[in-house]
Amino acid sequence: MGYGLTRATGFGIFETFTRRDGLASDVIWQMAHQPAGPLWIDTDTGISALDTRTNTVVRTIGEAGLHIAIDRRGILWQSGPEGVSLHDTQSTWRRDLAIKRVNQILIGNGDDIWLLSDHGAWLADAGRRDQDPVPVQGLTGSYVRGQIDTTGTLWLLQRQQLVVRHPDGTTTVVMPRWPLATFAPYVIDQQDDHRLWIGGQGGVYRLTHDGDRIDDVTFYDAATVGNAILYSLMVDHKGRVWAGSDRGLNVFDGSRWITITEADGLATNDLDQDSLLEDTDRSLWIGTSRGLSHLLQPEALLANISLQPVITAMELGQNPYHGEPIAFSHAPMRVMFGTLDYRDAPRIRFRYQLEGVDESWVETTEGSVRYPSVPPGTHRFMLVAFDPDRHQQSAVVTATITMAYPWWERWPVLCLAAACVLLAGYMAWRVRVGLLIKQRQKLQTIVERQTREIRAAHQALIEQSRLDSLTGLLNRGAIQSLLQSALAELPAGTPLMAGLIDVDHFKQINDGWGHLIGDEVLAGLGSRLRQAMTKGDAAGRYGGEEFLVVLTGERAAATHMEALCRFLNGLPIPTGVPDLVVTVSAGVAMASANETWQSLIARADKALYRAKAEGRDRVVLAP
Repeated sequence: MGYGLTRATGFGIFETFTRRDGLASDVIWQMAHQPAGPLWIDTDTGISALDTRTNTVVRTIGEAGLHIAIDRRGILWQSGPEGVSLHDTQSTWRRDLAIKRVNQILIGNGDDIWLLSDHGAWLADAGRRDQDPVPVQGLTGSYVRGQIDTTGTLWLLQRQQLVVRHPDGTTTVVMPRWPLATFAPYVIDQQDDHRLWIGGQGGVYRLTHDGDRIDDVTFYDAATVGNAILYSLMVDHKGRVWAGSDRGLNVFDGSRWITITEADGLATNDLDQDSLLEDTDRSLWIGTSRGLSHLLQPEALLANISLQPVITAMELGQNPYHGEPIAFSHAPMRVMFGTLDYRDAPRIRFRYQLEGVDESWVETTEGSVRYPSVPPGTHRFMLVAFDPDRHQQSAVVTATITMAYPWWERWPVLCLAAACVLLAGYMAWRVRVGLLIKQRQKLQTIVERQTREIRAAHQALIEQSRLDSLTGLLNRGAIQSLLQSALAELPAGTPLMAGLIDVDHFKQINDGWGHLIGDEVLAGLGSRLRQAMTKGDAAGRYGGEEFLVVLTGERAAATHMEALCRFLNGLPIPTGVPDLVVTVSAGVAMASANETWQSLIARADKALYRAKAEGRDRVVLAP
């Protein structure tokens, strides 16, 4: 005799039927409930009739059917690889129809039976079972599934489209394409006269419509639903949506999706296509690859139970620990935990974190965690339980672990060690400082000398970049920048004059005596301009044979500019041509209030042109 504990999942909520109970096979494809009769169960080897009052199989048809349906006259319709067969549930009467590749047998609102196939739709009359079904005009496409609403409107999944056939025989494509391009519709069901649910590869769509007009489209993706491919879809009497796949059963209660699996009592997570059926007593029949599951109490299964995690025990080494302060130890710490919700225990997961040890939350399905050692100090162990299938999470429960510091980490020892380190460091520092001071003084002398040299070279480079190499005056950029700064920075009311000086007939000098003589003339004029400049004055080579002179204060007057030009013309310039006479012309402009350097230069330039036009060798003041 053995000992132990066995868990019975779904006890009192689920019951399961298999071959041991008389079914033809454990692989359940589809179910159909005969009014006031048994539940017909389609398997991969045959069809079984289950009396749901006694839970016994009362009849078996030894022929597998891909799809089955029961009409209102008690005839069992079965589609298989060879066509469609009709069986009288009360006798052995049978009739075969040569209509192949039927995807669904759809029972209408009356005696109409719709056969949806890969090559069109057929319509049969249940009251005339000896007559062959007739092809439906206008429905010649490939139809995966369909649904008939209370008005007799037929909603069809035609490949990637949603098609509506009205009672008058007209058809409309209401969804030519789906918002999610990769979505492939497999199943359809209606919630009411204005809402449809369509599931398939990629998730579930909910359509709100008013006849042919789609008013709203809501999509629930695979992450939200809990499965990527849905094979079955059913809306129960409370408007809850049940969707089956090979990973369990997903339920939408109007606000959230819940996943039901083997942990809840389902025979297996692998559901087959169109394998959901709500019975008249509001229970659910669910076909799986390991038997037929009967959900007796859907409300009990869907009821929320608050998650209540508990820390059941803690151990330090081999000794129990209850949260009291303890001496330092290298022994491992083990924390054990669980939940008070026994019903959902196989599905519940945990997240935990030990402050000061775990950098982030750690997820586990185990009921304990082991730490090789716990550092000294006070640490808080935090635990959360969560149910991924029901999207629930508990509040945080905590436990405190307090471990004393070892003697070598206590304050007196640490202070003494710190004092010794500081003393040794101080002595080493004194020796080191003496050596460093000597080295620093030597380096400082070298650095100061090199700094002076660098500064002198830097200043020379700056001056060189600002000066014209031929005349020694400021170059165009430097004199232009100086004029711009003077206009902006001089106090209001301070006179400022700009003069453009041009060498008369300079081209003739270059052409007659050569460019070297021309360069000597420019260099000589530059030398005289440097001699004539006083504090506050500036002169630069503006371009070619033109010079720009800036005068400020009392010297900003036409008389000073005339004196400057006479000084330039007064003495011969030493060149290789003794009898060479050089004169200059000048255009002068006084700066007005808020004037820019561009306008000031322009006025001086116009005055210069006047001076040349009036005969050169003169100074003209701009108006």
